[in-house]
Amino acid sequence: MAKKKEKSNFNSWEQVGNALLEITQINNRVKAAEVQMEQDKLVIMNAYEQKVRDDLAHKAQLEKDMRLYTEEHMDEFTELKTKKFTYGSVGFRKKTDIITRNVKAILEALKQHKMMDCITTKITESINKTKLAEYDDAALLKVGAKRKESEKYFYEVPEEKLEG
Repeated sequence: MAKKKEKSNFNSWEQVGNALLEITQINNRVKAAEVQMEQDKLVIMNAYEQKVRDDLAHKAQLEKDMRLYTEEHMDEFTELKTKKFTYGSVGFRKKTDIITRNVKAILEALKQHKMMDCITTKITESINKTKLAEYDDAALLKVGAKRKESEKYFYEVPEEKLEG
């Protein structure tokens, strides 16, 4: 069975011209609606920012005060590295950094010691500190890098919603 050919609803060029006018009017209404939507979004975003600005500033101050107090009492974290509270915890986590001073010399040393997995090449070569951290301290010293461990402050709060 042959497909039936689709036929236009128009009977004249005047109808085509009117359709073009109508499409232009529709495009103008859509554009106006999009402009209004963008304006409404800005109003909502500004209202949101005003609503939460004070809370975010207060939160930042609370975080700073908790960190400073916890660091002042670091000597209390000898056995346990975390103090738990009803609504979260604070403490210290071991943080390991790889210290690289002379990048050019370290890159040459990495090549000499065939530690190519520690070199990342994009446009220029750089040190892949994540891979380098997998090597022992002796290997790090050979290439002119060293491991630095420190305690880094953290806090956690539960994700559940509280009333208030």
